Amino acid sequence: MMPTGVSGLYYPIQPNPVYPLELDNSYFLIKLFGTQAYFPAGLLTQVDFLLLSSSVESTFMPGTPTQSLHKLTTLRKNIPSHLGVNTNLTDWLPARATDTIKITLNYTVTRGTPVNTLVDKMEQLDLAAKVTAIRPDVAVAVTITQIVGKLLSFFLQEGGQADVFPLTMDLNLADLKAGYYAVIGSRTDEIWPNTLQIDANGRLTDKVGHELSRHSYAVIQVLTLKRRGSEVLRDETWGELLQVGKDQALSAAFGTEEERSKALQNWRANLAQVRMLARKDRAFLQKEVDGIIADAQLEVEQKLLSRTAQEATGLDDLYPDEWQEVLGVRNPHDLRRTVRDYQDALKLSESLMQQYMILER
Repeated sequence: MMPTGVSGLYYPIQPNPVYPLELDNSYFLIKLFGTQAYFPAGLLTQVDFLLLSSSVESTFMPGTPTQSLHKLTTLRKNIPSHLGVNTNLTDWLPARATDTIKITLNYTVTRGTPVNTLVDKMEQLDLAAKVTAIRPDVAVAVTITQIVGKLLSFFLQEGGQADVFPLTMDLNLADLKAGYYAVIGSRTDEIWPNTLQIDANGRLTDKVGHELSRHSYAVIQVLTLKRRGSEVLRDETWGELLQVGKDQALSAAFGTEEERSKALQNWRANLAQVRMLARKDRAFLQKEVDGIIADAQLEVEQKLLSRTAQEATGLDDLYPDEWQEVLGVRNPHDLRRTVRDYQDALKLSESLMQQYMILER
């Protein structure tokens, strides 16, 4: 077919993703992986600059889209331009089946005379504002968005403008897969391939390897991760509270039996507060919260319970109700299984991150 405008989402032929997206049991990150702009124009048409900007809005923070200005560059008409933009559009987000993300990209041609020295300077900078779409520092996010808005207004008021490739991707997490997605577009009647592929070098082509020389396009990559790990808890209130409480509990490890018993009760009260705060933190999967708490509990148990008490308590013996409530498990056997599953997920996540770093080189 030979349409104009913007296509729907393609899921190109591609190598198997490093790890599949598991709803409610993994995290995902969306990266702007590949970009090409093509502006067909006659001899008398003046083309000066191309602006690439994005807006990301999600149900994690509804009504507060994050704007970024990724590229301001010179553009030659009738020649496809690879923009060289490879940047994260989101932070690691929990893959919850009910959530959605809306990504808007604009390739805008400006015809006018922006200040050349400013253009030259901005070409040297990384314009992509890496702001998480789930729980940024709100003041920072608002400030950056306002700056981007003012920059866009400044450049677009200099002269005429045309949207080369305005696209919107509405992504439902229930249907999202790991890997690459692509959208193509054209301002003139061009053949749109039925099938696209990502070749061994990461290029977007048609299914027989021909480059899309008369199209604009955008390729996003969906990366997945099993667990985020305890390191990211440093910036979370409940994570800090958990660490402080655990340190206090472990400090009684060499105390009397009465001191250890009191420390355990204080620890349980601490866990109740941790669980309450974590429940409000949508940045973490419930399975990860359970694993983090179980891992901390097992360490405290092993240090504070005497060997005699540990031997006397069977793995299938039920915890008291108040402990079941804060731990989210019924007995020591379930606790150890939760810890084992969490540790396995952490090892897998470390391996995945290493593979992603290798792929980026």
